[in-house]
Amino acid sequence: MSDKIYIKMEVSMKGFTLVEMVVVLAVISILAAILVPTVAKHIADSQIARANNEVQVIGSAIASLFKDTGFWPYTNLDGPSGGVNRALGNPATVPTGVGPDAGAGAENWGTWDPSKPLYDYLYYNNPDGDTGPTGQNDAGDYPLTGHFAWRGPYLDRPLYDDPWGRSYVVSSRYFPGNTQIANPAGHRVLVLSAGLNRLWSTPFNDGVTRLTIPDDSPRHDDIGLVIYTNI
Repeated sequence: MSDKIYIKMEVSMKGFTLVEMVVVLAVISILAAILVPTVAKHIADSQIARANNEVQVIGSAIASLFKDTGFWPYTNLDGPSGGVNRALGNPATVPTGVGPDAGAGAENWGTWDPSKPLYDYLYYNNPDGDTGPTGQNDAGDYPLTGHFAWRGPYLDRPLYDDPWGRSYVVSSRYFPGNTQIANPAGHRVLVLSAGLNRLWSTPFNDGVTRLTIPDDSPRHDDIGLVIYTNI
């Protein structure tokens, strides 16, 4: 008969003491204080990079529209004016406030009507007085055949918000041929985001051009792309 050896193991269940809890919390607080600003900066940097990329995407889409049709996104042939001042990436999310260092007319980026959704030019073929998928490809829209045909969609989705949930805006007022302004000389046409603070700072004023001081460049944390410069 073989001998049997029994080993008794005792496990001591012991909770944390108050001192140990304080030490653990102190270490977590120190790590958070070190990591949170770094993580926040990386997030902010990635948002800025995304905004810079998306204004490029929208600008390229507008250039493709002009190459195909011969028209910039300012027309509104069946509307009350014949032209628009702003083309909106998302009509529901346009910021209207201005920043502390706002240039002349900065509020116009959010308020200057008439306006029209950018998707009516770049996602739907609907530059006339209609909007959205309803009424597109009709007699008032870009032709679908021939040398100057609409070959969209030029964007991958109809609505374009920036990383902070606000609409991109195009200063369509200053495209050549827009009947809203008699003399667009010297103006830049921008695709613009209001940036992290969601407040406009860039000038949007007939009297402020690339030739004036200060000029109409993107200001403060606004993120923009020049897609056309009037000579």
